[in-house]
Amino acid sequence: MPALAHVARLRLPALSLRTRLALWYGAVLALTLLLFGVFLQATLARMAVREVDRSLADQAREVNASTRIEAMFFRRQRVALPDPDVFAGAGMFVQIADLGGQVFAASANLADRELPLDREVLAAVRQGQAHYQTLRVGNTRLRLFSAPLRVGNQPLGVLQVARTLEPLDYALGGLRLLLLGGGVVGLVASVLVGGALARAALRPIDRITQTTRDIGASRDFSRRVADRGPQDEVGRLAATFNAMLEQLQRAYADLQQANTRLEAALTSQRRFVADASHELRTPLTTVRGNAELLRRVPEMTPQDREEALAQIESEAARMSRLVQDLLTLARADAGQRLRQQPVALRPLVEDVERQVRVLAGGVRVGLAEVAEASVQGDPDALRQLLLILLDNAIKYTPPGGSVTVSAAQENGEVRLRVADTGVGIAAEDLPHIFERFYRGDRARQAGGTGLGLAIAQWIAREHRGRITVESAPGRGSVFTVHLPATAGRNGTGPAVAPAHRGPFLTGV
Repeated sequence: MPALAHVARLRLPALSLRTRLALWYGAVLALTLLLFGVFLQATLARMAVREVDRSLADQAREVNASTRIEAMFFRRQRVALPDPDVFAGAGMFVQIADLGGQVFAASANLADRELPLDREVLAAVRQGQAHYQTLRVGNTRLRLFSAPLRVGNQPLGVLQVARTLEPLDYALGGLRLLLLGGGVVGLVASVLVGGALARAALRPIDRITQTTRDIGASRDFSRRVADRGPQDEVGRLAATFNAMLEQLQRAYADLQQANTRLEAALTSQRRFVADASHELRTPLTTVRGNAELLRRVPEMTPQDREEALAQIESEAARMSRLVQDLLTLARADAGQRLRQQPVALRPLVEDVERQVRVLAGGVRVGLAEVAEASVQGDPDALRQLLLILLDNAIKYTPPGGSVTVSAAQENGEVRLRVADTGVGIAAEDLPHIFERFYRGDRARQAGGTGLGLAIAQWIAREHRGRITVESAPGRGSVFTVHLPATAGRNGTGPAVAPAHRGPFLTGV
């Protein structure tokens, strides 16, 4: 049993498609030749036997025609039989017997042999019927015709005419050899020709296979299968494969872009976490240091105690703003969507301007022309955006400078501008000011978390808008928010957010 199991596990080598096609061609042709040969030989044998039967019947009629009745003495008659040798010949035998089966005349070429005469034949002859047989006498195969020997309508005996089938057997044997030899030659030729045809028919598939292997090895999905043949099965296969390659190319490009974006996001996230840790470390260190100082020096003067508490309060407020900003950006990264409703800009701008003017210190804050325009968006988020820009403008404008807010509508777009006469932004810093935790040298001197402009940019993008900057050192800055205007609105009626701290901060 183990040996049988081992043999059962053996696998024959897989045959190639071209070999299988050639073998199928050969098998179909072999079966066709076999059936044709059998049919041809059977048909020829049947026709030859019919010809033999016809010659035997003709010979029997001649014998019957030569048989006559002769008159004798005293009104007696006798049957005059012809000489069997007259009708016999090469391969032809004649035998005459009575109705009892007794042979009384035979051709000389039978020698001492007799043609078989059984009861079935005698019974048929007595009834006036002829009978054909194929039998073997000695080493010779014969076709035997038995019929009544008649004079007039009266059967007098049994007339048997036989013919050897050796010439027919020889001819049929030669035909079998010819069919066999021709079949073998045709079979071999068909296998070879079938293999060549299969090779030619499958050559385009070989090219497709090679191209597929090369594309898989190089991952170059921009390559295509070259097929200049007709649009048959192979042509449709090549076209389908090229369509699949095109889809793979697009998917691979999308995957690469997604990987690039993911890598960039991970890098940005790592930098974001590192920067956040760094920004949180400073206020935490300050709060901890002042708290330990207050605990260790109970006899501290009231003035020193007040300064320490003021530092703790200032750093705690800064840390609170930083955490709130980080929470806002985390919600943005998580895909938080802002609500959308009609917002009138003029009341919102005037409200924010009044709120900021109180906290501006020595910086003059004023309104320029503010158009009656409205946008579709979140009023709290728009208020936060404007507060961030005004806070930055006031922060980087020296006392005595000015900050101006304006809004205009043009070509279906609302442009909200915040212009200041502050220190300006260096050219090398302009491309990075919207990055998280990025602060130029002057910005670092002014404090802040470095997240305000990143939040402002996110709010603008959520409103299908953008922010542009024009600035130069010593010449101030102009931040312009481009938002799509709401068609058919004149600023009357849309919602305006109240001046309060909702989910957004009012300072940066």
